[in-house]
Amino acid sequence: MTLPLPLNELFKLAPGPVPVLMFVRVALAVGVPMLGFTLAGQPLAAVAGGATAMFATLCDVGTSTRSRTAMMLLGIAAILLGGVAGDKFGGSTGIDEVLVIASAFVAAWVSNSQPGLAVVAHYGAVATAAGVGMQISNPLAAGAVVAGGLWSLTVGLLVGWLAGLPPSQANMDWRAGLRRALAGADAGPRFAIAVALSAALALFAASPLGLTRPYWATLTVILVMRREGMVSLKLTLQYLAGTLLGIPLATLLWHAAGGTQRLIAMLATLAAASSRLGMALNPALGFACMTTFMVLAVDLLRVVTDGPVPLVLGRLTDVAVGGALAVAGTVLAGAWHRSSVARDRRA
Repeated sequence: MTLPLPLNELFKLAPGPVPVLMFVRVALAVGVPMLGFTLAGQPLAAVAGGATAMFATLCDVGTSTRSRTAMMLLGIAAILLGGVAGDKFGGSTGIDEVLVIASAFVAAWVSNSQPGLAVVAHYGAVATAAGVGMQISNPLAAGAVVAGGLWSLTVGLLVGWLAGLPPSQANMDWRAGLRRALAGADAGPRFAIAVALSAALALFAASPLGLTRPYWATLTVILVMRREGMVSLKLTLQYLAGTLLGIPLATLLWHAAGGTQRLIAMLATLAAASSRLGMALNPALGFACMTTFMVLAVDLLRVVTDGPVPLVLGRLTDVAVGGALAVAGTVLAGAWHRSSVARDRRA
């Protein structure tokens, strides 16, 4: 079984001015919806628009303007559908769990089909888990998702036109990748089952483990548990270390902003812009910046009067439990795969 590219290879950038332009691009893509909705007194819409802009930017994988546009539009659609479905059925006994587990399974199933499609499915699953857990129930949220995603696409195409396309390893046409995904080529069903089981444990073990926000544990499983970790557990541990580091970093930035919403939105934007560069340099750095953005945007943007310490301690527990499940699931999937290969060789 072949393995997908490590994240630093998938998101690598050409030398010269490209990294600076990429930072400016993500800052513009995320900052406009984040700051715009925050200043308009709509922090929940700011979260929806800003997060979609960041994840849509990470879906920008392709070797031509047409393929990049297709991947980003697919990513926006997956985030919108996942978030709306999660928000609508979140709290419905049984349905929300099925949605999250199914989306995690599908993301893991297609993770080796084509790089762009793998990223799209991955962040679609993230949006589903976030929708189930956050329960925004804001009439502006869906519009903010669309606006943030399309604005991110516009900024990306403009920067691509001005500075040239960023290099990409997604040399396979997305249609061929989709056919491979539907046919189960290189799917590695053991890994997909392990991801689904880990996500299920994060959901159903929430009460016994005393988790304050189970969806954060599930998000951690989906974000951290990646197929390449079956060969190099060090990569999975790097992803987890970066995720854990982002939480106290977000707390320090909240204090630096004095709890002021517009300053928190600005710092969250800078964290999001740094995440794309971080992915290219070292995945742990990218995960730290992404988690900083998510904690600032999802949680701390709405903390105005009370200090964030109880919230952050709870989030550290949630992420630690999700990370432990992700590491255990990765080890299980790797051992399961190796035993299967050994049996096939003896046969």
